Amino acid sequence: MNNTLLKLIIIQIKDFIREPEILFWSILFPIGISGVLGLAFMQKEELVREVAFVSHNRGSVEAYENRLNSELFKFDKSSEEEALLKIKRGEIQLYIKEDPSGTISYHFDPVNAEAQLTYLMLEKELTKEKSEERPTVEITTTGNRYIDFLIPGLLALGIMNSCIWGIGWNLIDSRIKKLLRRMVATPMKKSTFLTAQMITRLMVSFCEGLILFVFAHLFFGVEIQGSIPGLILIFVSGTFAFAGIAILISSRAENAQVGNGLINAIVLPLTIVSGVFFSYHNFPDWIENLVRFLPLTILADNIRAIFNEGASITSVLLPSFFLLITGFVTFIAGLRIYKWY
Repeated sequence: MNNTLLKLIIIQIKDFIREPEILFWSILFPIGISGVLGLAFMQKEELVREVAFVSHNRGSVEAYENRLNSELFKFDKSSEEEALLKIKRGEIQLYIKEDPSGTISYHFDPVNAEAQLTYLMLEKELTKEKSEERPTVEITTTGNRYIDFLIPGLLALGIMNSCIWGIGWNLIDSRIKKLLRRMVATPMKKSTFLTAQMITRLMVSFCEGLILFVFAHLFFGVEIQGSIPGLILIFVSGTFAFAGIAILISSRAENAQVGNGLINAIVLPLTIVSGVFFSYHNFPDWIENLVRFLPLTILADNIRAIFNEGASITSVLLPSFFLLITGFVTFIAGLRIYKWY
């Protein structure tokens, strides 16, 4: 090997080792995140699937449970309205309806892979006892389909990514290029500079979200059934929360490796556990109780409530307040410890 090339490689390795932050984010952080998510997803016992049972006969649920004789399912007697609401929220994937003659039928979205799996598992357990044909009813009404669950989650994910990468990475890159030093040398207030970043990102996020919604509406028939002012409020609150988090993340990072690590430390876990692509109700109880209070979870759940449940502006006041407080606290903290030079 060329002697010059070998020396350059050694120099690069030494530079890498001398940066403890880089060692943490490139080696220790992946190990830590894999351990935490491994504990969350790996359960010794099989997942118990909740299924709603719609029937006017009070004894039907107990009779069905006894007939099925399986510990893999939990049945809750519900009205059809309650069952549909649970599907909208991702709490269940399928419900069973019994007609006056005693015939049962399965109601689920055939596009939802989790619902299909629940249906096949139920049929497998029942056919052990007796082979008979049970009808299925496809849920295709707007607000109850998997696509109606997915689009609000993608809107929330877009807000997070737009703020974390658009503000956080942009500010880190400006520090690396020493542009921040030039900015603070002007008479401009530092808070004004960071506020401009947040307002600009709000405008960009609004355009991105509008494009996604128009596409989903035209191609999949996704509709907003609730309050438009409520949607705007939760949208602005969510953008402010993640903009504040982005400013806090970018406040001290001095190189690209550390910046990437910090951003991924926020984005990756939230994307996985916050119910963007699948319901977080499938997690163990101790994980689910924590996930409910994550900013991305709050944002996605309330956008879904407005899209699919017809939620009013009053129903999103408290979560919007929580997101605004999150943004305010992280913004002030980031401003106080911000490294401009």
